[in-house]
Amino acid sequence: MLESIFSSPYFLWPIIILAAALIFSLAVFIHEFGHFTAARLLGLKADVFSIGFGPALWKRQIGKTEWRISAIPFGGYVSLPQLDPDGMKQIQGDHGETLPPAPPWKRIIVAVAGPMGNIVLALFCACCIALFSPPKATGATTTLGYVCKNTSAWNAGLRKGDTILSVNNTPVETWMAFQTECFLSGTTNDVVQITYEREAERHSTQAVLDTQVSPNESIYVVGGCIPGAVRYCVLEVVPGSPAEAAGLQPMDCILTIDGTPFEELDLYSNTPPFPNDKPVTLQLKRGEETFEVTFEPKKLSEEDDTPRFGFLSGLLTNRTFPWMANRGIYEQIKGDVSGIVRILRALTMPKTKGERGRAAKGLGGPLMIFTVLMQVIQMGLWASLGFLRLICINLAFINLLPLPVLDGGHVLFALYALIRRKEISAKVLGYITTAFSILLLLMMVWFLFSDVRRFVLNLFS
Repeated sequence: MLESIFSSPYFLWPIIILAAALIFSLAVFIHEFGHFTAARLLGLKADVFSIGFGPALWKRQIGKTEWRISAIPFGGYVSLPQLDPDGMKQIQGDHGETLPPAPPWKRIIVAVAGPMGNIVLALFCACCIALFSPPKATGATTTLGYVCKNTSAWNAGLRKGDTILSVNNTPVETWMAFQTECFLSGTTNDVVQITYEREAERHSTQAVLDTQVSPNESIYVVGGCIPGAVRYCVLEVVPGSPAEAAGLQPMDCILTIDGTPFEELDLYSNTPPFPNDKPVTLQLKRGEETFEVTFEPKKLSEEDDTPRFGFLSGLLTNRTFPWMANRGIYEQIKGDVSGIVRILRALTMPKTKGERGRAAKGLGGPLMIFTVLMQVIQMGLWASLGFLRLICINLAFINLLPLPVLDGGHVLFALYALIRRKEISAKVLGYITTAFSILLLLMMVWFLFSDVRRFVLNLFS
């Protein structure tokens, strides 16, 4: 991921960072604007509208509301003293006189309006992708395009063309879902049960979790398989080399090596599967043209005594981001929600021993989201819209959880007031909100530490 970001020209970094900040801020702004709009329509007071937390970098009084851009950009708030007169002071501060709380039904509408703002923006992004994005912008498959010999997938009996249906009886429809179920099911050398389809028949096998998703993360999946259409291509040709003399060009597809199809060779490590002491015959495809070339290695410089062919090669696949797996509007939103629900279920109701810890390891905070967003922006408009949709669905779903400080907590307290016909004790509410505010702060610190650690390890690995 970091290689993709830092491989961009230096002069583009400020543009990439600015674009990422704007997209991230848009998701926060639309959420808080939902609260603000509902509150103003219902006649409630809005003291402050802030993008970010902490000291204000910019502020302006517009009407009865002070608009701010604050120093810590990961989040934001609208100060609504009638929504929670006492509890939210721990986060928002005291911005004026204490007003009596709004009627419960108004508080529910205002609380829900924020997540609804995110949902509206998510639906807008989903509509744009469904109606206007090119066909290749979306798509997902669990059908294998390549299985490397002598790997966990190969030893489990998986082969090119097999479609993975489930892991440990949990259905998977995308490659991300397959990998998620793998790393939630165990750690290195643990075994998972895989159900797959081959030639319209279902089969079941067991595979070992043996491959780390990242060299710095203890997250393991079944290694040796790649989904979708896979090509083995020439990536780079060294000037003055035998490969250049033979006419090889970057992005030529290598179909066979000395008559053996590339699918039958061990290419997973990107090591050329041919010796450098004899000629090699390659069958290549360039556009619609298929042809063969035969050439032998030679020394490329006086300092290097090893004969070389003079080109780099590797496996390429049509990469689709997990959030671009579906094209239909409903399917896009459903995919986002199902991913969130699966992780929350692992954290709260783990199916296997250690699943909660593994799910926690896979989580990231605002810094990781921002880092991924910088990568996604370089992939174009549609990937960026898809990720914005994913962020919005996450914000809406998480904020609706019935926990104090979150919007769902406001709804819970308002429902209590409606049912019991009296407000919860301000003292009790203060204790509860303070406790959850501290927990939220500790969680954010933990996320920040984990994100920084992951960032540094990936940067210097």
